[in-house]
Amino acid sequence: MKNLSYHQLDDQIHAFVNGQRQDRIPTGWIHATRTSIGMTLQQLASRLGLSVPAVKKFEQREQAEAISLASLRKVAAAMDMDLVYYLKPKSGTLEAMMDARIEQKALELMQFSNQAMLLENQVLDNQNRARELKRLISEIRQQKLSSLWG
Repeated sequence: MKNLSYHQLDDQIHAFVNGQRQDRIPTGWIHATRTSIGMTLQQLASRLGLSVPAVKKFEQREQAEAISLASLRKVAAAMDMDLVYYLKPKSGTLEAMMDARIEQKALELMQFSNQAMLLENQVLDNQNRARELKRLISEIRQQKLSSLWG
C-alpha cells in the first residue's frame, strides 16, 4: 500500500512534465514528495542540517508560494531529487505563442488603420482585409521581437 503513494506522485510528476497538468499540488511538492517516499520531517531536517520547525516552515512557505528557488533546490537535493524549473508557454510551444502574438499585433494595426479608413469612407472587403493581414504579419516578422510587446 505504501508503494501506491509514490506511484501516484510519480504519475502526477509525469503529468506536469508532459504538460498535461498545470495546477498546483495542494500540499506542495516538498510535503507530497517527503510523505510519498516515507521520509519524516525529522529525517529531512537532519539531511538539511536544520530543525524540524524550519523544515515545516519550508513546506508552509512553498504552499504560500513564498519559498526561494535556492531553498527548493536544497530540499530537493536532500531528498535525492533535482529541482526542475521552467516557464511553459500556455499555447504549448514558443513558436505557437509567438505566431499568436504576431497575429494579434497585426490585427491591432489593422483595427487602427481601419478606423482611419472609415473616416475617409474607404473600407476593405474581406479578400483585401485577409491580404492586408497577411502582409502585416509578414512585415511584423521582419521586425525585432521586442516590437511585439510594446
